[in-house]
Amino acid sequence: MSKENETQRGWECLAKQQWTAAETNFRGVLEVDPFFPDALTGMAALYLRAGEAEQARELCEMATAQAERDLPRTKRHTGWDDEKVRPYLRALYYLALSYIRQEAWALAQPALEEIVAWDVTGMEGVALELLAQVLHRIERRDDAIHAYLQAAEYFPEDYYTAGLLLFQAGKAREAERLWRRAWERRPALARLIVHYPSVVPIPRGGFNDEAFGRMVEYLKYQGELWDAASKAELASLYERRVALNG
Repeated sequence: MSKENETQRGWECLAKQQWTAAETNFRGVLEVDPFFPDALTGMAALYLRAGEAEQARELCEMATAQAERDLPRTKRHTGWDDEKVRPYLRALYYLALSYIRQEAWALAQPALEEIVAWDVTGMEGVALELLAQVLHRIERRDDAIHAYLQAAEYFPEDYYTAGLLLFQAGKAREAERLWRRAWERRPALARLIVHYPSVVPIPRGGFNDEAFGRMVEYLKYQGELWDAASKAELASLYERRVALNG
């Protein structure tokens, strides 16, 4: 089996949470080629899962440097589907995650912006959403709103957060427009936000429901951003919407 195929099998095992099998595949590749970037990133992903962010960061830095050598020099925005670009984007993404686990938010920002420079979709919204959260953390509100809106094309729940930042900036009318967009795509999330953390969603088999899973993830990472005033405003607007729709 080629290094590429064995590494891909490792990522498939990782997606299925088959941790031991994934490690076997990645280590098998690295025994043949100790600097194969996608296998280095795969091991970094496993280190991150184990809570070893420093080791993950070191591997991702190696993977990024190696993958950069194979990049096409005359193209940008080639995207995730380009096999020469994908290892670089994946290494950057896990590098950013390792920085975030170490709360080095400012270091994560350029890695995520480099992803967007090569892939206009921001790895189909995943890196864009992470970039928005990082910009939010380092208090670049306007840039964070822009990134949340881009990510919302893939994850509509991010309209709620973009609206939240506008509301906190005193732009209630603009916030309402974004919340209305959110209601069209993720209406149930409004109720969960308003009652969070008093009411936490119970899965009841919902882990097979992608939209439900995204709402749970949203509350896990962004639920605490909502203060009493913003939740009250969202609740009022939502109640008016329900009353108007009869």
